[in-house]
Amino acid sequence: MSTNIISDTYVCPRRLVMIQIKNNCMFCEHPQGPSFITYVYFEELVGYIYCENCKDSAVECSKYWNNNMAFGKANYLKGQDIKIKRTSGIIESGWELSNPFIRTNHKGMDTIHCYNKSQDLGRWCELDDILVFNPPE
Repeated sequence: MSTNIISDTYVCPRRLVMIQIKNNCMFCEHPQGPSFITYVYFEELVGYIYCENCKDSAVECSKYWNNNMAFGKANYLKGQDIKIKRTSGIIESGWELSNPFIRTNHKGMDTIHCYNKSQDLGRWCELDDILVFNPPE
C-alpha cells in the first residue's frame, strides 16, 4: 500500500474484541490461515486484524492513522504542552492530549481526554476550546 494513495484505500481501525482469529482480515476478501493483530490504541483495543499477506497494508494504515487521524482536528497538538479551560473558567497550561479518540458528550459537543502529569489529573475537554486555546503555529 503506497502512502501516496493511502487516503483512497485507507481502512478505519475497529475495536478488536470477540474476534475470529483464523481466516479473518480487514484488507482482503478471502483470507486463509492465522490472523494477526496490530493496535493503534491498545487501551481501547482498537486496531487492525490481518492475514499474513496483508501485514504491509495493516502497518501502513496504522501509521497513517497515528500520523493523520488520531486526536481528530487536534492531531497537530499530540505530544505538546497544551492549555485547557478548567470548570472554573481559568485557562491552565501543563496539559497534554491523552486519548486519541474524540467523544461526544451529553450536550452533543466533541470532547477529547487531556491529562496533567504534575497534578496526576485527567479530564474530558471540549475540542472546540482546545483548538481555540492552542491554535496551529
